[in-house]
Amino acid sequence: MIKNISISTFVNIIFSLAFVSIFITFAMFLNYDQEKHEISLQNRYELVAENFLSTLQNQPTAESLIALFKKFKVKPLDEREEKLEIIKNAQELTITQNYLGTYRVYKYNDDYFIYVQQHGYNLMLKDSNHHNYSIAFIIAGFMASILTFLFLYEILKRKLKPLKLLNKQLIEFSNGNKDIKLNYASTDEVGTIAKSFNEAISIINNQSKSKDLFMRNMMHELKTPITKAMFIAESLNDENKRDTLQRAFKRMDDIIKELATVEKLTSKNTMIYKEDNSFSNIYNRTLEIMMINPVNLTTEIEDFDFKVDNSMMPIALKNLIDNGIKFSPNKKAIIKANKEKIEIISLGEQLKHELSYYTEAFSQEEKRSDGFGLGLYIVKTIVNLHGYKLEYKYEEGKNYFIINMMK
Repeated sequence: MIKNISISTFVNIIFSLAFVSIFITFAMFLNYDQEKHEISLQNRYELVAENFLSTLQNQPTAESLIALFKKFKVKPLDEREEKLEIIKNAQELTITQNYLGTYRVYKYNDDYFIYVQQHGYNLMLKDSNHHNYSIAFIIAGFMASILTFLFLYEILKRKLKPLKLLNKQLIEFSNGNKDIKLNYASTDEVGTIAKSFNEAISIINNQSKSKDLFMRNMMHELKTPITKAMFIAESLNDENKRDTLQRAFKRMDDIIKELATVEKLTSKNTMIYKEDNSFSNIYNRTLEIMMINPVNLTTEIEDFDFKVDNSMMPIALKNLIDNGIKFSPNKKAIIKANKEKIEIISLGEQLKHELSYYTEAFSQEEKRSDGFGLGLYIVKTIVNLHGYKLEYKYEEGKNYFIINMMK
C-alpha cells in the first residue's frame, strides 16, 4: 500500500504524525511539570510547617518568630475574620497531623496559606512568594517548535514542487507535447533530474525530426521510380512477366502507402475528422481502394449511421479484409456489420500469440514473409482514435477480427 502513495502524500502523512506527536509530547510535559510544581510546593510547606511546629514547642520569643518569618518569607495574619474567611472559603490542599502538631495548606485567590496549630498556638501564615504555576514559557517553547516545524515543512514542500511539475510535464510529453522544458536552476538532485529530462526530450525530438525527414524523403524518392516502372511493365508483351512485375511494383507501392499511413498516425499532429456517414458508404469506399473482386467477399450488413473519419476507417477495413483473404485457405472473407460491431471473418489457423503482439509495428507470423507487419498496427491505431476497440476471437476454425463500437 505504501508503494502506491505519492511522495507528497507520504511527506504530508509523516509531518501530520510528527505534528500530532509534538502536541502529545508537550501535553505530557505540561502534566509532568504541573505535578513537579505541586510536589515542590508540598515539600516547601511541609518544611515551613515543621520548622514552626518545632519552634512553637519551646515557647519562642517574638524575635525568634520574626526571624522565622523572614527566613521562610511568610507573613502572619492577625485578623480573626480574615482567618475565618480563608478557612471557610479557601481550597484546602493538604492536612497533616504528627507528634509536633497539625498544619493545613490552603489556596485562596491565588495565594497560599499555612495554618499551624499546636497547644494554644494558631498561626495563619501567608506565603509572600508567588508560586502560581505559569505555562508561559512552555507555550513559548511550544510555539517556537511549531513555527520551526512549519518552516521546515514549507521548505520541503518547495523542494518537492519541481517533482510535481516534472510529473505533469511527463504526462504532457506522453500525450504528444514534445515542446516542453523544465526550468529549474538548482544543482540539487531535483535539478539534476530536470536537466536530464530536458536533455532526453531534446534527443527524442531530434530523433523524431530525423525519422520524419527520412520517411518523407524516402517515400518521395521511391514513388517516382515505382510509377515509371509500372508504366514500363505495362508495355511488356510477355503477359506472365508483365503481371509478375506489376504485382511486385503494386506491392511496393502498397508498402509505401502503409509507411505513409504509419508516419501520419504516429505524428504528434495526428487528428481524425469525424463526419456523419453510413457504413455502406464507408464499405464501398473500402472496396474502391482495395480493387478486388467482390466474389471473394460475403456480406451480412445491417446499415447504420455513425460519426467516422471518411479516409481513415476505409484504410482500417481494407487491412482487415486484406488479411482475411490473404491468409485464408479459400481466399474468402465474411463481413458482418451492425451499429454495435464490425466483424471480419475468415477460415484459417488460430493466431499463435495474443492480439497485442500483432498490433505492434513490424510484428507478423514467421511464415508470413510478404509485408512489413504494419496492417494490424494501423488498424488498431485508427480504431483507437475513433474511440473503438479492436478484438479477436477464434471459433470453429475461423478467425474473427472485431471492431467493437460499444463504449
